[in-house]
Amino acid sequence: MVRFHTALKAASLWAMSYASGVHTKYTRFAVVGHARTGSNLLLDVFRSSLEVEMLHEIFSADNRVIGQGFQENINRLYVGYPRCVRAVGCKIFYNHLTDQEWSEFEQRREFKIIHLMRRNRLRTLVSLAIAFKTDIWLQTNFRTKVPLEKKRVYLEPEALFTQFMQIEKWEAQARARFAQRDVLEIYYEDLVGNFDAIASKAVTFVGATRWNPKRIGYRKQNPEPLDQLISNFPEVSGALKNTPFERYLE
Repeated sequence: MVRFHTALKAASLWAMSYASGVHTKYTRFAVVGHARTGSNLLLDVFRSSLEVEMLHEIFSADNRVIGQGFQENINRLYVGYPRCVRAVGCKIFYNHLTDQEWSEFEQRREFKIIHLMRRNRLRTLVSLAIAFKTDIWLQTNFRTKVPLEKKRVYLEPEALFTQFMQIEKWEAQARARFAQRDVLEIYYEDLVGNFDAIASKAVTFVGATRWNPKRIGYRKQNPEPLDQLISNFPEVSGALKNTPFERYLE
């Protein structure tokens, strides 16, 4: 269904381009953040709008050799699009760019930034581990539910502290990089909990006026409690107790 909508949108855009010509005076933006913080859901919102052209992870290791091809890929956000397109954006995870590339990106001050984060960083790591284990990074077929026993993951307790602090460091770096820019911070928990309002706020932020809730194809993949998703939860819980990260245990 999502692929059908994408194909239909592409066909509509091409038809409009012949009718009205193309332009490059649209808003440019990037969704910046960490994996498993709701980026696929947010991208689905943008892709539901004919006014937004949303590219995916154009700087990831799946699409290039990290450190190479920055200019070639960033140029994709400057090409002509039909005049109905008000905004063109992409998703950039913290580790998609080298320090030098981040410096180059910072110079492009015309980009609006949506900084996407998740308050519960343990949930972020659990979701990431499950995605690697099941090789399911997004779920569009809601009739087929992944059994809990296939999702349960083991987490190395001592490694969690390093991972939490790394995410915290990346978030702080992003805030510092774009401190003088037009930035919209969105937390995963708010996006899921108050979906229509936050989605509309994001769409308005990039200069678009409409999106289609009926075309949203993603749902929360791992709603189960952490003590069900983490196979060694007592060990993880014991390690996080009486630390600043205890709040992640819910």
